[in-house]
Amino acid sequence: MPTMETLTPKWNSEASALERQLAELQTQLKANHANMPSKDQGRRANAIASEQITATEDEIEYVRKSLKMNYRKILTTDLPYAATHHIEDKLWRYICYANIEQVRSKLRKLRPDEDDVARQRLQRQLLKYIDSSFKFYRELNNRIKSDHNVDTKTVGIDLIRQGASGDTSEEQVAMVLQSNYICMGDIARYRASTSTASKKENEENWKLAKECYQKAIDVYRYSGKPYSQLALVSLSSGSAVDVVWYYCMSLAMKHASTVGRDNLKAFYSKIRFSSPDKAVQNESGTKMISQFIESFLQTHKQAMFGESNSVTTITNNTLDTVIARTVSSVAAQDEINKANSSIIHVLKSMLSRTIVILLITIWYIGERMKVQGNPSQWTQLQSSQVRLLSLGFQLLAGLVKATHDGWTEAKEKMSEDTFEQLNSMMENAVLSGLSIWCTYLANNLPVIAQYCTSGAGADGRRDNERKELVKTVQSFLSALINHPMFPDPVVNVLPITYPVSEDVLLLGVVPLMRFHSTVDFFKENAYELADESNVDARRQIRWGRVRELVKKIAESTAFDFVQYNKNEQKYSVVDENAKRQQQSRFMKALATQRLMDQVSSLEKNVSRMNLTAAPSEKVEVFTVVVDVTAFLDGLNKIKKWANQTLNPNNRSQDSILEVLVPLETIDSLDVHKKGSSHMNMQARESIRFLDQHLAREKPKDTSTSYLRTQKITEQLTEWSQAESYWIGEESRANIVDALISDDEEENGDKVIHESDVESLSSSDDLFQMGRRQFDEEDSSGSESSDEEEEEEESEDEDAPVTFHQVPRAYVPIISCMLYNLKERLVLVTNDENLAWWAEMFGDPETGRRLYVKTVDQWDQVVRTMSFNKTYAYSWKKR
Repeated sequence: MPTMETLTPKWNSEASALERQLAELQTQLKANHANMPSKDQGRRANAIASEQITATEDEIEYVRKSLKMNYRKILTTDLPYAATHHIEDKLWRYICYANIEQVRSKLRKLRPDEDDVARQRLQRQLLKYIDSSFKFYRELNNRIKSDHNVDTKTVGIDLIRQGASGDTSEEQVAMVLQSNYICMGDIARYRASTSTASKKENEENWKLAKECYQKAIDVYRYSGKPYSQLALVSLSSGSAVDVVWYYCMSLAMKHASTVGRDNLKAFYSKIRFSSPDKAVQNESGTKMISQFIESFLQTHKQAMFGESNSVTTITNNTLDTVIARTVSSVAAQDEINKANSSIIHVLKSMLSRTIVILLITIWYIGERMKVQGNPSQWTQLQSSQVRLLSLGFQLLAGLVKATHDGWTEAKEKMSEDTFEQLNSMMENAVLSGLSIWCTYLANNLPVIAQYCTSGAGADGRRDNERKELVKTVQSFLSALINHPMFPDPVVNVLPITYPVSEDVLLLGVVPLMRFHSTVDFFKENAYELADESNVDARRQIRWGRVRELVKKIAESTAFDFVQYNKNEQKYSVVDENAKRQQQSRFMKALATQRLMDQVSSLEKNVSRMNLTAAPSEKVEVFTVVVDVTAFLDGLNKIKKWANQTLNPNNRSQDSILEVLVPLETIDSLDVHKKGSSHMNMQARESIRFLDQHLAREKPKDTSTSYLRTQKITEQLTEWSQAESYWIGEESRANIVDALISDDEEENGDKVIHESDVESLSSSDDLFQMGRRQFDEEDSSGSESSDEEEEEEESEDEDAPVTFHQVPRAYVPIISCMLYNLKERLVLVTNDENLAWWAEMFGDPETGRRLYVKTVDQWDQVVRTMSFNKTYAYSWKKR
């Protein structure tokens, strides 16, 4: 039985023979037409020649049908072979397009006064070829999709994620499907151009052509040809900005359209721009938007094709005026009518189109600069790029301000619901284009960095352009930072890699390819519904992309006019005057610091000269280990301890605090930082506080308290080593009696200190809570008497806990404590269970247990400076 490996070469050989035969017949047909006798040579000769032409045409049609079936077999049985040998292209050129174009050529040659019967016959023949070809391609694509399990909505996205290589079977299938869909779109476009169809039928055919071209885009996102064809469809609707948008998209693909630039230039040559109308005060919003588009397209034409002699000035506040008038109109009626909604919708669509055209043109000019050898042209291209960048920043800065500035008076006239709805619609209209612009620049920051770096201008004119660009960037960033939605929200923020509608629309555009490779497009379905939660989610994603640009600009060394205040967590834009003032303040601070250093040096010299002064005693260091509850309940107190001056009246300090933060505490803070509660905010504030001290080492000057983090080696090598420090549990009554008796021996009738009473009471509670964790046993099946139950409970209470029952969560901190075990060591925690377990450890030789205090208790000790007394009291043998 023949296999595919043997059939495909056979079919290809037959196809090659049919192609040669078809070429010979077409040559013969041309010769027959050239040798067609005139009317003067007689009717008989003319009839014989006509019969020869008809016979040749019939033979050509037969060969085409045979070749068509042969191509179909190859495409449906061995598609990789077909893709490699471009069978789908031959199918269109030799068969379908040739049949249609042959009849169209005959129709064009007919004079208006010739026989209507012949015209109608040719028109019917043309429609027959169009309908049969469209049906053939539709069935062929359905067969290919079925055989290869292709989903036209996702295959293009999958290929983008995998990366194009050109030789994978999936990519070959996608390329063949795209070619067929483009052919279907062309056929529908031919059908819409026929004069026999009604207006409604033509509109349906144009719509069908657009759908086919869109499917061609969906299956293979690397080609620019479908966008170039969509520009032809847009010509029928008369939308100039859509035509330019599609041609620009065709140039921004990896496999750019070969005719896109020439077709765009030809399109611009046919447009007659009107002179700008300055009197726009009484124009409608739609008319003002149209005037802006016309001015923008003039600017784009000049930048794209190098017409530097005439520069069109765009009035950027035109769109700001549209927003202001729309707001005033809504405020006057206290409702958003159909006209206002239409204006906002047109504004959104137009702005997105404009921004995409801008960024693609900026990228395209940059690509031309890379291969441009003429320095004069390179300078011209650079100037065009700077002007387009300035235009984009000016346009968006004005729109961002217009969406919230000057709304106070209008807000008073509108109801709360109307205001919220209008505010959301205006923000959504601007935010889509703003997000696209910021996403492009955030992933292509060198585009603007090369012009914003000081000294980037090579001559006076370029330096002025650079300064103007810097001003527009500053104005743009200021508008963003001052917008109410710009500050980072606390919760419910989706990552910027979540997809929104413009991501799918622009998928495949080379300047955005780096960012789109990080987007999970299969989450897109979750954001297609227009409910409130999804609208808010899309808004947060887009604002996140805006913040990402500001963040990267602030972090870049090329932009010295954007700063980030870590303490306040705010961005600020610094202009030239502010920079000079800041530099002046910095110089004054340096002078003050130098003067203070000189005073300190003099004081040290005087101290050395005091020969009679007694030598200072060794400084006592009190190590304070703090857990996560200490930070969450007393961050300000920890800050105070880390900078505590214990003996402010003494020139030399004999006691300081070493605040030790275990690694376990830092991990716990990281777990608690997410959320909006007071505890979560306290955790985040604690992390920021620790970040400022992570790089600090133990100060050389040991006269002041300090904070440090636990080193990795500051823990027991193995937890089993802690068993040697286990003291265990004793009767609480014996502990209390021992403490009271020892206190009476040392102090006579002196009353127990208030803080010790609190500690003792707290410890008693901790003792009971800790014991309860291990007293729970199942007694549901017991039928014993009350006396037996009391005896069992008594026995449970007397059963001591063991070393192996220590909860695993407390092991890291207790291990850190035991590694640093010394006389002046304290654990500060508000965790009662941790305190109870920590007191089970200590020095077995002396019987001294680990010293534990709550945050408030330890703060009282620090305030009263009763360290020696407190430690002596705590370290009594138990």
